[in-house]
Amino acid sequence: MDIVPLDFAAEPGRLAEYHTLMADVFAPGPRMPAPLFRLVAERGWRATPAETWLAVDDGRVIGGVTLHLPDDANAHVALVRFLSVDAAYRRRGVGSALLAHATGRARSEGRVMILIEIAEGGPGAAFARAKGMREVASQARRVLDLAAFAAPEREVPGYRLEFLRGRSPEALTGDMITLMEVMNDAPLDDLAINDESWTPASVRQMEEAWDLACQDVFTVVARAGDGSPAAFTRLFAGLGEAGGWARQTDTAVLRAHRGRGLGRWVKEANTAWLKRTRPDLTRVITWNAVSNRHMIAINEALGYRLLDVWHVWELRV
Repeated sequence: MDIVPLDFAAEPGRLAEYHTLMADVFAPGPRMPAPLFRLVAERGWRATPAETWLAVDDGRVIGGVTLHLPDDANAHVALVRFLSVDAAYRRRGVGSALLAHATGRARSEGRVMILIEIAEGGPGAAFARAKGMREVASQARRVLDLAAFAAPEREVPGYRLEFLRGRSPEALTGDMITLMEVMNDAPLDDLAINDESWTPASVRQMEEAWDLACQDVFTVVARAGDGSPAAFTRLFAGLGEAGGWARQTDTAVLRAHRGRGLGRWVKEANTAWLKRTRPDLTRVITWNAVSNRHMIAINEALGYRLLDVWHVWELRV
């Protein structure tokens, strides 16, 4: 067995093998379509430096690991985005070899820790413990049945809603920065990571990546009476999404506007818009920190039901 780098542009066959191996890594959640998988593996939403290493045996891809190496406020961290081994080759040291290789790469890049997400109750947890990792955060996945969803028609006095599909107009870039940076208020549990900052360039990088990943993006912004942004939420769905899945991502309310029900309001409005616009979609999946009781309460009020729990594990290198 050899561990070799993946050249995304020059090796479409190996990329396809890697995608086949990893596409169901989040089952029973949605399968990752090929454009989204490539985007996440090759660079992420923010053009993060990244590298993928494949375990190859007799010319066949039998495992792989994708490592993101942030070059911003979290340059002390290496993020394992994917790590998996073909079922026929498990318990033969392939996963250990891939993790050891990723650890060496992280160390050579000056990182002090690796972070990896692993589903609760699966074999990955035992693997993590055996490698000396510690659990530092927990995320729950919930699923909404769109057929059963019906949003009430209501308003929040003093606010109005703005609906954006796809990239935001350049004039709204400053507002997007304000809203995205509110996401730093989300619970981190014991994760030793720093706040993310945004610039006009990084907002554009992120939004350009939506096209690369063939994503249909729905954003609703709540604005106060003076026109300033107060809250937002965002839903993603692949163009021609197989399986009928959509993905609920960021939702945030600025501190000065909390306690007015804006978080629930923007999510109701955006989900109703998605349902009207994309009748091919049947389910929405979302992730929340288990400790984020407020957002979980909103999601459950909308009809989201628990699917499973994932834990973030830390390995000091």
